[in-house]
Amino acid sequence: MSKILKFPAKSGVYLLIAATATGVGLQFSPNSADSFLTSSSKFTTLFHGVLRSSRAISTVHLRSAKRILKLCEANKGFYVKAGQFVAALRQVPKEYSSTLSSLQDQAVPCHFKAIKQVLISNLGQDLSEM
Repeated sequence: MSKILKFPAKSGVYLLIAATATGVGLQFSPNSADSFLTSSSKFTTLFHGVLRSSRAISTVHLRSAKRILKLCEANKGFYVKAGQFVAALRQVPKEYSSTLSSLQDQAVPCHFKAIKQVLISNLGQDLSEM
């Protein structure tokens, strides 16, 4: 009995898709109380809910991307490099890549004197002595 209920991961995904499709189909199938118009209006309501949800997710992504951009600009250095890396990724939502892409060509430059001081303090000697 326990062997029957164990599915490989790939089969589990197909089972989940089939169960979801069956649930959606049963929800919209007209029965004696519902007419075709009510079923189509239910489908339209579901579609608009999904659309509204995707817009809300996009808004949240954009707001978060702007916050990350401010964080990268405030902390500079490694954070700017990390932001540039994230902007180049194709796997992140487009709101992040488009917002963080300003770090690639519009980043605030850092003067070499500040970099030189950090190198000297970390390495213990001047760059010309190496």
